Amino acid sequence: MEHAFGSSAPFSLGIEEEFQLVSAESYELVPRFDEVADAARDERVRQELMTSVLEAATGVHDSVGAAVEEVRDIRARLRDAAGEHGALIASAGTHPFSRWEHQEITDSPRYQGVVEKLRWVAERVAIFGLHVHVGMPSADTAVQVATGMRNWLPEFLALSANSPYWQGNDTGLASTRSQVFDVMPRSGLPPRLESFAEFEQLVARGAEAGFFSDYTYIWWDVRPHPKLGTIELRVCDAQTRIANVAGIAALAQSLAATLVEEPTPPQPRTLIAENKWRAARHGLAAELADLSRDEPRPAPDAVRALVEFVAPAAQDLGCSGELAGLDALLERGSGADEQRRAQEKDGSLLSVASWLAEETVRDLGRPGPRLSS
Repeated sequence: MEHAFGSSAPFSLGIEEEFQLVSAESYELVPRFDEVADAARDERVRQELMTSVLEAATGVHDSVGAAVEEVRDIRARLRDAAGEHGALIASAGTHPFSRWEHQEITDSPRYQGVVEKLRWVAERVAIFGLHVHVGMPSADTAVQVATGMRNWLPEFLALSANSPYWQGNDTGLASTRSQVFDVMPRSGLPPRLESFAEFEQLVARGAEAGFFSDYTYIWWDVRPHPKLGTIELRVCDAQTRIANVAGIAALAQSLAATLVEEPTPPQPRTLIAENKWRAARHGLAAELADLSRDEPRPAPDAVRALVEFVAPAAQDLGCSGELAGLDALLERGSGADEQRRAQEKDGSLLSVASWLAEETVRDLGRPGPRLSS
């Protein structure tokens, strides 16, 4: 398998966000990808499974600060482009009330093929994620770090939980998105892998058996991405606040760098899955077991322990400030907590959708002129 590991600076990073396209009048999801993409005229904009979803990816950056500045630029451009077509962008793991049955599937061979194979399982994936890529110095290191990072996926999910509503109902979960996506084949927690050769063999056998055509159809919570030379953290719900994006990206970059220098024995997948379920159910109100001691502790304490673990790497990478921003997230609660507080104001999910759209583009400056290429 050809790969690009080692082709960029170690621990360089990129950020991908999946945005909701919503009506400026009703706040429901609307199929405006083509119109918004045409108005944006930006190569960073990409199709996703549904035409009410828009993915945008930053370039490669050496620092979290630079990557987050590009996130801000992308959001501003998309806000302006969507506004030209009576739409807004919003960022959260699920839409509060729009129904998956009403969404259009993107007319591309890849996504039409996914739906043809998976039907209902894929048709209802009206969900939105935050993905963080971190550059790896070698292929084997990428597999080592991805396997080690499994231990802390529940902490990342608890921090990022931002999807309490589904189809107009409060599910009682903090991250409904994670549970919707886990029904997909080849999703969820990855297996324990010892080497890149083992990953190559797994992909080769899957392709030979006709299960999938290449590794990009493996949608694990964290995976090697050979084409980009990165590991890709995929477990997180899309984030409404840019400050949350910055903190999570800093945590991911710092943890990846730490695990290169201090490889950590992987914990049993079954126990990690129990912690992940607790994070999906309760978010930052969860009790996450410290699997090095098999002792439960509040999720915020687990996150703080992780921050302390990666702090030296954050100092070296220059992202200590963004990492410290997680204190504010822990203080105000996850996006799921904030969405529920927004609903409490008048009991309306419309208020939630409005808050999401407003907060997604807060402090980006005034809308600019029509975008040019």
